[in-house]
Amino acid sequence: MKTEQAKQLLTRYLAGNASAKEIHMVESFIEEELLANSWNISEEQKKIFGLKLKEGIDQQVLGNGKATKGLKVQSKFRKIWMVSAAAAAVIAVVTLACFYVVKIKNESWSNRFANDVAPGGNNAVLTLSDGRKINLTDSKTGELASLNGISIKKAANGLLVLSVVNDASNVNQDQLNTIETPTGGQYQVNLPDGSQVWLNAGSKLKFPTRFAGLHRTVELNGEAYFEVAKDKSHPFVVQNDKQDVEVLGTHFNINGYDNEPVIKTTLLEGSVRVSNKSGEKIITPGEQSVVYGNYLEVKEIDPALAIDWKNGEFRFKDESLTSILRKLSRWYGVKFEMENSYEKMPSFSGSVSRFDQISVVLKMLEETGNIKFYINGKVVTVK
Repeated sequence: MKTEQAKQLLTRYLAGNASAKEIHMVESFIEEELLANSWNISEEQKKIFGLKLKEGIDQQVLGNGKATKGLKVQSKFRKIWMVSAAAAAVIAVVTLACFYVVKIKNESWSNRFANDVAPGGNNAVLTLSDGRKINLTDSKTGELASLNGISIKKAANGLLVLSVVNDASNVNQDQLNTIETPTGGQYQVNLPDGSQVWLNAGSKLKFPTRFAGLHRTVELNGEAYFEVAKDKSHPFVVQNDKQDVEVLGTHFNINGYDNEPVIKTTLLEGSVRVSNKSGEKIITPGEQSVVYGNYLEVKEIDPALAIDWKNGEFRFKDESLTSILRKLSRWYGVKFEMENSYEKMPSFSGSVSRFDQISVVLKMLEETGNIKFYINGKVVTVK
Protein backbone atom coordinates (compact mmCIF):
# COMPACT_ATOMS: atom_id res chain seq x y z
CA MET A 1 0.00 0.00 0.00
CA LYS A 2 1.35 3.45 -0.94
CA THR A 3 1.87 6.14 1.72
CA GLU A 4 -0.99 8.35 0.47
CA GLN A 5 -3.38 5.37 0.48
CA ALA A 6 -2.29 4.53 4.04
CA LYS A 7 -2.94 8.11 5.15
CA GLN A 8 -6.43 8.07 3.67
CA LEU A 9 -7.18 4.70 5.24
CA LEU A 10 -6.06 5.79 8.71
CA THR A 11 -7.94 9.10 8.37
CA ARG A 12 -11.20 7.22 7.73
CA TYR A 13 -10.36 4.72 10.49
CA LEU A 14 -9.68 7.34 13.17
CA ALA A 15 -12.71 9.42 12.16
CA GLY A 16 -14.95 6.36 12.44
CA ASN A 17 -15.79 6.35 8.71
CA ALA A 18 -13.91 3.20 7.69
CA SER A 19 -15.68 0.16 6.31
CA ALA A 20 -15.71 -3.14 8.20
CA LYS A 21 -13.06 -4.49 5.82
CA GLU A 22 -10.84 -1.44 6.36
CA ILE A 23 -11.23 -1.64 10.14
CA HIS A 24 -10.20 -5.30 10.01
CA MET A 25 -7.20 -4.43 7.84
CA VAL A 26 -5.84 -1.80 10.25
CA GLU A 27 -6.50 -3.76 13.44
CA SER A 28 -5.10 -7.00 12.02
CA PHE A 29 -1.90 -5.19 11.07
CA ILE A 30 -1.45 -3.78 14.55
CA GLU A 31 -2.40 -6.98 16.38
CA GLU A 32 -0.73 -9.57 14.17
CA GLU A 33 2.33 -7.68 12.92
CA LEU A 34 3.20 -5.33 15.78
CA LEU A 35 1.78 -6.34 19.14
CA ALA A 36 1.56 -10.11 18.65
CA ASN A 37 4.61 -12.25 19.30
CA SER A 38 5.11 -13.15 15.63
CA TRP A 39 8.49 -11.41 15.84
CA ASN A 40 9.88 -13.95 18.32
CA ILE A 41 10.67 -11.25 20.89
CA SER A 42 10.47 -11.68 24.63
CA GLU A 43 7.71 -10.37 26.86
CA GLU A 44 10.13 -7.78 28.25
CA GLN A 45 10.95 -6.58 24.74
CA LYS A 46 7.21 -6.38 23.98
CA LYS A 47 6.73 -4.10 27.02
CA ILE A 48 9.56 -1.86 25.83
CA PHE A 49 8.03 -1.81 22.37
CA GLY A 50 4.64 -0.81 23.78
CA LEU A 51 6.20 2.07 25.70
CA LYS A 52 8.07 3.22 22.61
CA LEU A 53 4.84 3.20 20.62
CA LYS A 54 2.97 5.18 23.31
CA GLU A 55 5.80 7.70 23.71
CA GLY A 56 5.96 8.16 19.96
CA ILE A 57 2.22 8.86 19.72
CA ASP A 58 2.39 11.34 22.61
CA GLN A 59 5.24 13.23 20.99
CA GLN A 60 3.75 13.21 17.49
CA VAL A 61 0.28 14.30 18.57
CA LEU A 62 1.06 16.71 21.42
CA GLY A 63 4.54 17.77 20.42
CA ASN A 64 5.66 17.95 24.05
CA GLY A 65 5.84 14.33 25.20
CA LYS A 66 2.91 14.72 27.65
CA ALA A 67 0.37 11.95 27.63
CA THR A 68 -3.19 12.62 26.56
CA LYS A 69 -5.69 11.86 29.29
CA GLY A 70 -6.93 8.34 28.87
CA LEU A 71 -4.42 7.52 26.10
CA LYS A 72 -3.51 3.82 26.22
CA VAL A 73 -1.54 1.44 24.06
CA GLN A 74 -3.95 -1.45 23.48
CA SER A 75 -4.19 -4.30 21.01
CA LYS A 76 -7.24 -2.62 19.42
CA PHE A 77 -5.70 0.46 17.83
CA ARG A 78 -9.16 1.98 17.34
CA LYS A 79 -9.26 2.53 21.10
CA ILE A 80 -6.50 5.15 20.86
CA TRP A 81 -8.94 8.00 20.37
CA MET A 82 -7.43 10.70 18.15
CA VAL A 83 -8.71 13.25 15.69
CA SER A 84 -8.37 12.42 12.00
CA ALA A 85 -5.72 15.13 11.58
CA ALA A 86 -3.31 12.89 13.48
CA ALA A 87 -3.44 10.14 10.84
CA ALA A 88 -0.18 11.14 9.16
CA ALA A 89 1.54 11.28 12.55
CA VAL A 90 0.24 7.81 13.40
CA ILE A 91 1.76 6.48 10.16
CA ALA A 92 5.11 7.88 11.21
CA VAL A 93 4.79 6.30 14.65
CA VAL A 94 3.80 2.91 13.25
CA THR A 95 6.77 3.08 10.87
CA LEU A 96 9.03 3.96 13.78
CA ALA A 97 7.59 1.10 15.82
CA CYS A 98 8.19 -1.35 12.98
CA PHE A 99 11.77 -0.11 12.71
CA TYR A 100 12.27 -0.61 16.43
CA VAL A 101 11.06 -4.23 16.35
CA VAL A 102 13.11 -5.00 13.22
CA LYS A 103 16.12 -3.49 15.00
CA ILE A 104 15.59 -5.91 17.90
CA LYS A 105 15.43 -8.82 15.47
CA ASN A 106 18.53 -7.73 13.54
CA GLU A 107 20.53 -7.35 16.74
CA SER A 108 19.43 -10.82 17.81
CA TRP A 109 20.33 -12.31 14.42
CA SER A 110 23.72 -10.63 14.33
CA ASN A 111 24.62 -12.35 17.60
CA ARG A 112 23.12 -15.76 16.91
CA PHE A 113 24.28 -15.96 13.28
CA ALA A 114 27.73 -14.42 13.72
CA ASN A 115 29.37 -17.66 12.56
CA ASP A 116 27.39 -18.02 9.35
CA VAL A 117 27.83 -21.12 7.19
CA ALA A 118 28.41 -21.03 3.42
CA PRO A 119 26.46 -23.30 1.03
CA GLY A 120 27.87 -26.37 -0.65
CA GLY A 121 29.18 -26.57 -4.21
CA ASN A 122 30.55 -28.87 -6.92
CA ASN A 123 32.52 -31.38 -4.86
CA ALA A 124 33.00 -35.07 -5.57
CA VAL A 125 35.49 -37.93 -5.65
CA LEU A 126 35.67 -40.43 -8.50
CA THR A 127 36.97 -43.92 -7.69
CA LEU A 128 37.85 -45.94 -10.79
CA SER A 129 37.38 -49.69 -11.04
CA ASP A 130 41.16 -50.16 -10.82
CA GLY A 131 41.27 -48.37 -7.44
CA ARG A 132 42.52 -44.98 -8.58
CA LYS A 133 40.88 -41.99 -6.84
CA ILE A 134 40.41 -38.60 -8.49
CA ASN A 135 39.36 -35.54 -6.50
CA LEU A 136 37.05 -33.81 -8.97
CA THR A 137 36.97 -30.65 -6.86
CA ASP A 138 40.68 -29.92 -7.22
CA SER A 139 41.39 -31.55 -10.60
CA LYS A 140 42.05 -29.45 -13.68
CA THR A 141 39.83 -29.53 -16.75
CA GLY A 142 40.64 -31.93 -19.56
CA GLU A 143 41.21 -35.69 -19.63
CA LEU A 144 41.58 -37.19 -16.17
CA ALA A 145 41.99 -40.85 -17.07
CA SER A 146 41.45 -43.51 -19.71
CA LEU A 147 40.06 -46.87 -18.70
CA ASN A 148 38.90 -49.86 -20.75
CA GLY A 149 38.26 -47.80 -23.87
CA ILE A 150 36.53 -44.99 -22.01
CA SER A 151 37.87 -41.43 -21.81
CA ILE A 152 37.09 -39.63 -18.56
CA LYS A 153 37.17 -35.86 -18.87
CA LYS A 154 36.30 -32.87 -16.73
CA ALA A 155 34.65 -30.09 -18.73
CA ALA A 156 35.23 -26.40 -18.10
CA ASN A 157 31.88 -26.14 -16.31
CA GLY A 158 32.86 -28.96 -13.92
CA LEU A 159 30.82 -31.64 -15.70
CA LEU A 160 32.32 -35.13 -15.63
CA VAL A 161 32.06 -36.73 -19.09
CA LEU A 162 32.67 -40.42 -19.86
CA SER A 163 32.84 -41.22 -23.56
CA VAL A 164 33.77 -44.25 -25.67
CA VAL A 165 37.09 -43.84 -27.50
CA ASN A 166 37.56 -47.37 -28.90
CA ASP A 167 35.92 -50.80 -28.93
CA ALA A 168 36.02 -52.52 -25.57
CA SER A 169 32.95 -54.71 -25.83
CA ASN A 170 34.51 -57.45 -23.73
CA VAL A 171 34.80 -55.23 -20.64
CA ASN A 172 33.52 -56.92 -17.47
CA GLN A 173 30.34 -55.11 -16.37
CA ASP A 174 31.04 -56.10 -12.76
CA GLN A 175 33.98 -53.68 -12.67
CA LEU A 176 32.27 -50.61 -11.24
CA ASN A 177 33.38 -47.00 -10.93
CA THR A 178 32.02 -44.83 -8.12
CA ILE A 179 31.35 -41.12 -7.97
CA GLU A 180 30.59 -39.85 -4.48
CA THR A 181 29.57 -36.41 -3.27
CA PRO A 182 30.35 -35.45 0.34
CA THR A 183 28.13 -33.50 2.68
CA GLY A 184 27.98 -30.05 1.11
CA GLY A 185 28.71 -31.38 -2.38
CA GLN A 186 26.93 -31.96 -5.68
CA TYR A 187 28.07 -33.07 -9.12
CA GLN A 188 26.88 -33.84 -12.65
CA VAL A 189 28.13 -36.75 -14.73
CA ASN A 190 27.50 -37.87 -18.30
CA LEU A 191 27.60 -41.68 -18.55
CA PRO A 192 29.06 -43.56 -21.56
CA ASP A 193 25.57 -44.19 -23.02
CA GLY A 194 24.79 -40.46 -23.02
CA SER A 195 22.59 -40.51 -19.90
CA GLN A 196 23.01 -37.51 -17.58
CA VAL A 197 22.97 -37.75 -13.80
CA TRP A 198 22.91 -34.95 -11.21
CA LEU A 199 24.02 -36.08 -7.74
CA ASN A 200 22.82 -34.28 -4.63
CA ALA A 201 24.90 -33.90 -1.45
CA GLY A 202 25.95 -37.03 0.44
CA SER A 203 25.21 -39.37 -2.47
CA LYS A 204 26.99 -42.25 -4.20
CA LEU A 205 26.53 -43.62 -7.73
CA LYS A 206 28.15 -46.85 -8.93
CA PHE A 207 28.29 -47.49 -12.68
CA PRO A 208 30.23 -49.70 -15.11
CA THR A 209 32.85 -48.26 -17.44
CA ARG A 210 30.79 -49.64 -20.31
CA PHE A 211 27.19 -50.88 -20.28
CA ALA A 212 27.09 -54.47 -21.51
CA GLY A 213 24.31 -57.02 -21.60
CA LEU A 214 20.55 -56.52 -21.70
CA HIS A 215 20.26 -53.81 -19.02
CA ARG A 216 22.11 -50.58 -18.28
CA THR A 217 22.36 -50.91 -14.51
CA VAL A 218 23.62 -48.40 -11.92
CA GLU A 219 23.46 -48.38 -8.10
CA LEU A 220 22.41 -45.32 -6.14
CA ASN A 221 22.61 -44.41 -2.49
CA GLY A 222 21.32 -40.93 -1.74
CA GLU A 223 19.59 -38.61 -4.19
CA ALA A 224 20.00 -38.11 -7.94
CA TYR A 225 18.13 -36.72 -10.91
CA PHE A 226 18.36 -38.75 -14.13
CA GLU A 227 17.87 -37.85 -17.77
CA VAL A 228 18.23 -41.25 -19.40
CA ALA A 229 19.28 -41.66 -23.02
CA LYS A 230 16.64 -43.58 -24.96
CA ASP A 231 17.48 -47.15 -25.90
CA LYS A 232 14.44 -49.46 -26.21
CA SER A 233 16.65 -52.53 -26.48
CA HIS A 234 18.50 -51.86 -23.24
CA PRO A 235 16.37 -50.65 -20.31
CA PHE A 236 18.09 -48.40 -17.76
CA VAL A 237 17.86 -49.73 -14.18
CA VAL A 238 18.60 -47.84 -10.94
CA GLN A 239 19.06 -50.19 -7.99
CA ASN A 240 19.37 -49.87 -4.25
CA ASP A 241 18.73 -52.31 -1.41
CA LYS A 242 14.99 -51.52 -1.24
CA GLN A 243 13.77 -50.99 -4.81
CA ASP A 244 14.55 -51.18 -8.53
CA VAL A 245 13.54 -48.48 -11.02
CA GLU A 246 13.44 -49.50 -14.69
CA VAL A 247 13.12 -47.07 -17.60
CA LEU A 248 13.73 -46.89 -21.32
CA GLY A 249 14.36 -43.16 -21.61
CA THR A 250 12.93 -40.59 -19.24
CA HIS A 251 13.49 -37.87 -16.61
CA PHE A 252 13.05 -38.73 -12.95
CA ASN A 253 14.36 -38.08 -9.44
CA ILE A 254 15.13 -40.63 -6.72
CA ASN A 255 15.53 -39.67 -3.07
CA GLY A 256 16.82 -42.71 -1.21
CA TYR A 257 18.99 -41.51 1.66
CA ASP A 258 19.61 -43.95 4.49
CA ASN A 259 18.40 -41.41 7.08
CA GLU A 260 15.11 -40.70 5.30
CA PRO A 261 12.05 -42.73 6.40
CA VAL A 262 10.96 -43.49 2.81
CA ILE A 263 12.34 -43.73 -0.74
CA LYS A 264 10.69 -41.36 -3.19
CA THR A 265 10.82 -41.70 -6.98
CA THR A 266 9.30 -38.74 -8.84
CA LEU A 267 8.64 -38.79 -12.57
CA LEU A 268 8.85 -35.71 -14.79
CA GLU A 269 8.79 -37.27 -18.25
CA GLY A 270 8.09 -40.71 -19.75
CA SER A 271 7.20 -43.66 -17.54
CA VAL A 272 9.04 -45.89 -15.08
CA ARG A 273 8.43 -49.20 -13.37
CA VAL A 274 9.16 -49.24 -9.64
CA SER A 275 9.42 -52.64 -7.98
CA ASN A 276 10.21 -53.97 -4.52
CA LYS A 277 9.46 -57.09 -2.50
CA SER A 278 5.72 -56.36 -2.38
CA GLY A 279 5.24 -55.94 -6.12
CA GLU A 280 5.59 -53.26 -8.79
CA LYS A 281 3.85 -50.11 -10.05
CA ILE A 282 4.06 -48.00 -13.19
CA ILE A 283 4.20 -44.26 -12.54
CA THR A 284 3.50 -41.47 -15.01
CA PRO A 285 4.55 -37.78 -15.09
CA GLY A 286 3.41 -35.86 -12.02
CA GLU A 287 3.35 -38.99 -9.86
CA GLN A 288 5.66 -40.17 -7.10
CA SER A 289 6.18 -43.67 -5.77
CA VAL A 290 6.85 -44.02 -2.06
CA VAL A 291 8.51 -47.08 -0.57
CA TYR A 292 8.59 -47.64 3.17
CA GLY A 293 9.48 -51.06 4.45
CA ASN A 294 7.94 -53.49 1.98
CA TYR A 295 5.03 -51.15 1.22
CA LEU A 296 4.79 -49.39 -2.14
CA GLU A 297 2.27 -46.67 -3.05
CA VAL A 298 1.87 -44.01 -5.74
CA LYS A 299 0.56 -40.46 -5.28
CA GLU A 300 0.31 -37.24 -7.27
CA ILE A 301 2.83 -34.49 -6.57
CA ASP A 302 4.20 -31.25 -7.98
CA PRO A 303 7.44 -32.56 -9.56
CA ALA A 304 9.13 -29.16 -9.12
CA LEU A 305 9.20 -29.78 -5.37
CA ALA A 306 11.25 -32.95 -5.88
CA ILE A 307 13.91 -31.35 -8.07
CA ASP A 308 14.21 -28.01 -6.27
CA TRP A 309 17.78 -28.93 -5.27
CA LYS A 310 18.75 -29.60 -8.89
CA ASN A 311 17.37 -26.16 -9.83
CA GLY A 312 19.33 -24.42 -7.06
CA GLU A 313 16.47 -23.91 -4.61
CA PHE A 314 14.96 -25.04 -1.35
CA ARG A 315 11.20 -25.29 -1.85
CA PHE A 316 9.04 -26.36 1.06
CA LYS A 317 5.32 -27.08 0.93
CA ASP A 318 3.71 -28.21 4.17
CA GLU A 319 7.02 -29.83 5.12
CA SER A 320 7.99 -30.82 8.66
CA LEU A 321 10.84 -29.08 10.46
CA THR A 322 12.74 -32.34 10.93
CA SER A 323 12.60 -33.07 7.18
CA ILE A 324 13.85 -29.57 6.35
CA LEU A 325 16.72 -29.78 8.84
CA ARG A 326 17.90 -33.07 7.31
CA LYS A 327 18.17 -31.31 3.94
CA LEU A 328 20.03 -28.34 5.42
CA SER A 329 22.38 -30.65 7.31
CA ARG A 330 23.42 -32.43 4.11
CA TRP A 331 23.91 -29.26 2.08
CA TYR A 332 25.58 -27.00 4.64
CA GLY A 333 27.47 -29.73 6.48
CA VAL A 334 26.07 -28.80 9.88
CA LYS A 335 24.61 -30.78 12.76
CA PHE A 336 21.34 -29.64 14.34
CA GLU A 337 20.85 -30.12 18.07
CA MET A 338 17.22 -29.92 19.18
CA GLU A 339 16.52 -28.66 22.70
CA ASN A 340 12.81 -29.44 22.47
CA SER A 341 10.49 -31.80 20.65
CA TYR A 342 9.17 -30.32 17.40
CA GLU A 343 7.01 -33.21 16.29
CA LYS A 344 3.80 -31.20 16.76
CA MET A 345 5.11 -28.00 15.17
CA PRO A 346 3.08 -26.79 12.15
CA SER A 347 4.60 -27.57 8.75
CA PHE A 348 6.53 -25.00 6.77
CA SER A 349 6.08 -23.57 3.26
CA GLY A 350 8.36 -21.22 1.37
CA SER A 351 11.32 -21.03 -0.98
CA VAL A 352 14.86 -19.67 -0.86
CA SER A 353 18.01 -19.97 -2.94
CA ARG A 354 20.13 -23.02 -2.20
CA PHE A 355 23.24 -20.87 -2.65
CA ASP A 356 22.47 -18.39 0.12
CA GLN A 357 24.23 -18.54 3.47
CA ILE A 358 22.48 -20.82 5.95
CA SER A 359 21.33 -17.78 7.98
CA VAL A 360 18.98 -16.77 5.14
CA VAL A 361 17.15 -20.10 5.37
CA LEU A 362 17.10 -20.06 9.17
CA LYS A 363 15.64 -16.54 9.25
CA MET A 364 12.84 -17.66 6.94
CA LEU A 365 12.05 -20.56 9.27
CA GLU A 366 12.08 -18.24 12.29
CA GLU A 367 9.60 -15.93 10.57
CA THR A 368 7.10 -18.74 10.06
CA GLY A 369 7.57 -20.72 13.27
CA ASN A 370 8.12 -20.01 16.96
CA ILE A 371 11.73 -21.22 16.95
CA LYS A 372 15.22 -19.76 17.18
CA PHE A 373 18.55 -20.97 15.82
CA TYR A 374 22.02 -20.47 17.27
CA ILE A 375 25.07 -21.14 15.07
CA ASN A 376 28.22 -22.34 16.81
CA GLY A 377 30.72 -23.56 14.23
CA LYS A 378 29.23 -26.55 12.45
CA VAL A 379 26.62 -27.07 15.19
CA VAL A 380 23.25 -25.29 15.05
CA THR A 381 21.15 -25.34 18.21
CA VAL A 382 17.38 -25.20 17.78
CA LYS A 383 15.35 -23.66 20.64
